[in-house]
Amino acid sequence: MSSVRHPDRRNLGTKPTFTWLEEGALVQTLEDGSPVHHFALEDIRHVRLAAEMAGQTSQVVLRVTNSARDEMVFGSMTFVSPGVFRGEYETFRALLTGLHEALLPYREQVEFVEGQSMAFMITMFVLGGLITLMGAVFFVVLFLMQENAYGLFLIPVTLMGGGLMRMFWPRGPQPYDPEKYRPENQFDKAETPGPSDAA
Repeated sequence: MSSVRHPDRRNLGTKPTFTWLEEGALVQTLEDGSPVHHFALEDIRHVRLAAEMAGQTSQVVLRVTNSARDEMVFGSMTFVSPGVFRGEYETFRALLTGLHEALLPYREQVEFVEGQSMAFMITMFVLGGLITLMGAVFFVVLFLMQENAYGLFLIPVTLMGGGLMRMFWPRGPQPYDPEKYRPENQFDKAETPGPSDAA
């Protein structure tokens, strides 16, 4: 079982934490050792991998939920300052693969999924729809009705909204086999493991 302590900070409003596996549990504490979460492995019910924004790039974030619906979160990059994140790939990989291996005996009671939540997908899809609608309406008014060439600038806006709708078409997280994150199944040691569907 991995005993690597993974450092993490989600954003400006959260404190730095350490997350690690100890015998029979996934533990998260603050830097000073104050406890945040202590999930017994047999009490874990849901594991979700998703790609989320980290400044100008994206990171892999793991969300673990127990039977009481408490959620523990850690990612492959840690917040440094607004817009700046530092990669913690080695410790993230070790914890990710170690956790999946440790949960294999309990796999029948754990839901393993990857991808964004349905609520997030619907929110982004609706946002894309609003951008598309506004761009199309103003294009019609400016270019077709008023014959104003400035209406042409709204074509990229409309296309951007359509692209957002396509990217976040509501499909929800997809189940995955936890076996693929066992250490012996990780062939590319240089690349951080992550969800196959980054949407």
